[in-house]
Amino acid sequence: ELLFRRLTVEDAAEAHVAALETAPLLGFDTFIISAPTPFRPLDCAELIADAPSVVARYFPDYPGLYARKGWTMFSSIDRVYDPSRAGERLGFVCKTSFADVLAALEAEA
Repeated sequence: ELLFRRLTVEDAAEAHVAALETAPLLGFDTFIISAPTPFRPLDCAELIADAPSVVARYFPDYPGLYARKGWTMFSSIDRVYDPSRAGERLGFVCKTSFADVLAALEAEA
């Protein structure tokens, strides 16, 4: 789910620190904090219909890496969280992404 709405515990902790550090300047605000998504608004309809194909366009190696683990991709992704505002206002971007997960899987080989 790091593709579209989750984050690691480490990134969550760092996001809280960033919020605390910028609070005196920003005041109260609300942010979506999630791993960076590769998806664009134009991908939304196809993500609902056939998420694995969209993911494979961005990450061609994912099917083989998932297969080695016996994992499957969601058949449909019906929402994608956009954390870009946190980057703009807090200066915070999650350090761990779906690409990092794939790199870790590749390193296991």
